[in-house]
Amino acid sequence: MSGLQKSLGGAVGTFLALSTILGSGMMILPGTSYQELGRSAWMPWAIAAVSVIPLLYCYAWLGRRYPSASGVAHYSEVAFGRPTGRSAGLLATLALVAGIPATAITGGRYVAEFSGVPSLAWLFPVAVLATATVIGCLGTNVSGKVQVALVLALFVLVTCTSLVALGVHGVRAPSADVPPLGELGSVLTAVYVAFTGWETVAFTFEEHKRPDAIPRIFAASYVIVVALYGLVLLGLFSAVDPGDKALDQAPLLRLAERSLGELGRPVTLALVVAAITANVCASVLALSRLVFGMARSGFLPGALSRVRERDGNPVTSVLAVGAVLTVIAVLGATGVMSFTLLFVLSGGIYFVLYGLGAASYTKLAGHGTPRLVAALCAVTVVAVTVLAGPPMWLCWALFALVLLVTAVLARRTSRRDPSTRARADEPVR
Repeated sequence: MSGLQKSLGGAVGTFLALSTILGSGMMILPGTSYQELGRSAWMPWAIAAVSVIPLLYCYAWLGRRYPSASGVAHYSEVAFGRPTGRSAGLLATLALVAGIPATAITGGRYVAEFSGVPSLAWLFPVAVLATATVIGCLGTNVSGKVQVALVLALFVLVTCTSLVALGVHGVRAPSADVPPLGELGSVLTAVYVAFTGWETVAFTFEEHKRPDAIPRIFAASYVIVVALYGLVLLGLFSAVDPGDKALDQAPLLRLAERSLGELGRPVTLALVVAAITANVCASVLALSRLVFGMARSGFLPGALSRVRERDGNPVTSVLAVGAVLTVIAVLGATGVMSFTLLFVLSGGIYFVLYGLGAASYTKLAGHGTPRLVAALCAVTVVAVTVLAGPPMWLCWALFALVLLVTAVLARRTSRRDPSTRARADEPVR
């Protein structure tokens, strides 16, 4: 058995997508944007929500036609050849290896602060990663059910907290005052992190029973995500002063306390645990599929492509991923490794992957409407890259370096073995 079993349905796929998106960004970014821009904070969120649509369209189109555990690595290989595919896969692996521990550490810091138990700052990341690894070993069906339960709990908690805030404090309309361009651009760049995750869920598309349902999964998850972000912002506008110093550290806690009183802290703790656990479980599953796909293509050691016969689950890659992520989480939580670096790497590379997906779509979709979609994607990618500054430029430079090294190695290999020349240098048809 060399492929994964097709066991995911549309509903579970939607919850899996939601799990990869609604992570640490939801817990921090609404508060920091509100603190910076006041009730004009809805503007960068609206711009990000609208401008990301063409990028999601590209990934939905690619996922439907080229469902693969390698995701963007496969799309890039089909469009531009093996060196580009390998570079995209390596970069995606690096992004997830950095981003998943960073998310787990964020959850640990929240849980430690809310519970008053400092040791949970590193114990929680280890526990949630161990849980995610065990769930991943049990298979996609079990993981999917966990995602459904956790995301439903998260949805209920966020919705109820925000609606109670609106009911208790009244609705305060968003402001129409346009902030200074520099401030708006800075917040917009940060807010885009809240709209990453769809490129990660693409690594599970090989296991979908009906690839034609993938566009609907993207559409449904997008609508739900935008609605939740909107509710949180409206709740903050209603119940919290923009000068509140807690907004850049625990905005959801402040919102819950202003809405639910003494219940605010336990509700926020439950919300954080649900959000982080769902995100980490979904991301570990996705990364294990990427590692499996890269190993199957010969880009990583072949042992990582082994699957369990009874259910087609790549348990070896799940265990390897879980072990590596746990080590990085411990190093990050104890200060040995830079926590900020983990977030910068993951956030920047995620957006590079969006750009690679859009470029692959442009190459494969042909002329006409696809060219318009590609143009819109290009505007978004270039604008965010320019506004984000050196950290984003560094991520693009890293991709260029990896691509250069990969291309040189591929050419050397093809010179030693001429039979591999076409496979190494030609786009896959």
